[in-house]
Amino acid sequence: MFKKILYFIILSSLTTVFPAHANPADEDRGLEDNMSFHVYDDVDLVSTLKFEYGKPRIVIKSVYPQLASETPRDGIDDFNAISLQIVKDEISRYRSLVREQAQVQNKMDRKNISNNLYIDYNTSSLKPSRDHIISIRFGTQAYIGGKKFPLHQYSSLNYNLDKNQKIELSDLFLPDSNYLDVMSQYAYAVLQKRFPGIFRTGGAAPRMENYLVFNLKPNGLLITFNESKVAPRSYGAQTVLIPWSVIAPVVSPDAAIAPCIDHPAKCLRHNLLTGGFIDEANNTRHGGFNPVPGLL
Repeated sequence: MFKKILYFIILSSLTTVFPAHANPADEDRGLEDNMSFHVYDDVDLVSTLKFEYGKPRIVIKSVYPQLASETPRDGIDDFNAISLQIVKDEISRYRSLVREQAQVQNKMDRKNISNNLYIDYNTSSLKPSRDHIISIRFGTQAYIGGKKFPLHQYSSLNYNLDKNQKIELSDLFLPDSNYLDVMSQYAYAVLQKRFPGIFRTGGAAPRMENYLVFNLKPNGLLITFNESKVAPRSYGAQTVLIPWSVIAPVVSPDAAIAPCIDHPAKCLRHNLLTGGFIDEANNTRHGGFNPVPGLL
């Protein structure tokens, strides 16, 4: 297992940066590869690596999770479909942004045009009771010729494989509870201390759109605030880990993560981490957002 993980990290590091002339023919084509990580029983998580090329001078590298099992499992097929669709939607959105930049790129020297998109993910796996939960954070960074700054974005997918259902944030909490207020108060305290005088309070206000990028961790709920949301863009995306103890009063007893609150040590024993080439939101100035191996 260690050799597999080391190999994948080395592979990711070596293939991170795409040269401007990576595809001289500018034709649409793809290349796939994969690396597997054991999750539970006969279920493996397969990191599928795919390259795509297109016009004008588009290079796309996506690394996305797919689950595989020798035993038929409905949850695996549905998870795989959702995961793949997230990547497809991101690629489609990126191609649209490149098309919007066509007039600018038509005036540029062709050799200076470079349109690169990188998609990767990090994973946490939990087994708080009988349920197997997999939590994915997708990270993207996009470069569009003629744009001054690259684009960076995070999104998430939390899935209960045993119940075969996507976990929404509201599924974790008691109906009509003030869970957004509880989360916001904790995030405020952390971010005000982290960014005195420059904290953008609106980005952490108790509104659902501010807490859509969440991941289930063994020790709490990880919230990712995309860049420019809670601090100036130069500080990059920010993460706040909200301990289970903080949100315990508003967590539904029927939620899949409820056992993590009653028996936190049990959850800490079930944690799978996989990482790729995109720098995680590490609460520091990231400058050019250099892609490096990292864990969620």
